[in-house]
Amino acid sequence: MLTPFRNSSICCLLACVPSLSNAAVINLLPGANNVAIQQLTLLIGGTPQVQTAEATGVTHTGDGEVLVKSVRITDGGPVDLTFFNTEAAAAVNVNSQLSTISGVGVFDNGAVTTSSGAGHQAYADAFAAASLNTDLRNFGYHDYLSPGPTTPGTPDLDLLFYRALNLDDYILVSERWGNSSFTVTALMADGNPYPDANILRLGGSGGAFGVGYEVHDWNTGYAAATNVPSQAQALTLFSIAKFFESSGPQGGPPVLAGPVYGLRIENVGEADVKIMGISANSFLDNPVNPQVVPEPSSALMILLGSVFFIGSRKRQRRNA
Repeated sequence: MLTPFRNSSICCLLACVPSLSNAAVINLLPGANNVAIQQLTLLIGGTPQVQTAEATGVTHTGDGEVLVKSVRITDGGPVDLTFFNTEAAAAVNVNSQLSTISGVGVFDNGAVTTSSGAGHQAYADAFAAASLNTDLRNFGYHDYLSPGPTTPGTPDLDLLFYRALNLDDYILVSERWGNSSFTVTALMADGNPYPDANILRLGGSGGAFGVGYEVHDWNTGYAAATNVPSQAQALTLFSIAKFFESSGPQGGPPVLAGPVYGLRIENVGEADVKIMGISANSFLDNPVNPQVVPEPSSALMILLGSVFFIGSRKRQRRNA
């Protein structure tokens, strides 16, 4: 944001577990509950750019693509996350208040889709599409809201993934200026929140007024020329397992845990965000979300990818 905001059997099982109102809210901040980024590789104009340390302020401006190619973390040793969950997604249950609030939209390399001007469906499609590429100059924004933000406690929308994310997968969030917060709630295959799962608050309670990059982990240095060029995109990475960590009754294991089929997003902190599923493993064998139907062209690519994946696994077994 530009400036921080102020001031069947499953049914029986769900009936026996605590409601979402008992869910804990966990703050994700640099060094607290996030997964630390050790190295970032970007792809710009077909050329890889490797960052072994985060940037200071803005180092590049423009409206061309800045693609995330890989993220390196430490998990007993260096691990490169190189697979992205980009097959298909859908944004549903869009907050009706967004139709009457100016300043909310999706930025895509200079093109803008607003929630008030373009309407619910166009905004939802643009928001979902931003999660299907790794371009840091394609993100949702909340700026100069008029007449004001949505009612606190009311989600903006649900972002559903075609391929659910397993507990060993991650979510990479990009936030402009790295100073704003928002919450995400894990959703089951039926679109409802997981009982007892933690609600994750990216950026904690937000940053100090007028100060950037303090509540998100990694400043990329890359800003959009036509969308607040003085504020670069900052990244935060977290594990899907964090939703279910010590989230069950009396701090024990939850009754239900993963995979995560989508996220319920509440953004009264006015964060400018992009959400990407990322992993060290291919998503091709992850569970499919029954509520998301990919486009015909996407379905063909998924089929071809699955055939390649199965063939690859067979070759690996023969060589074992």
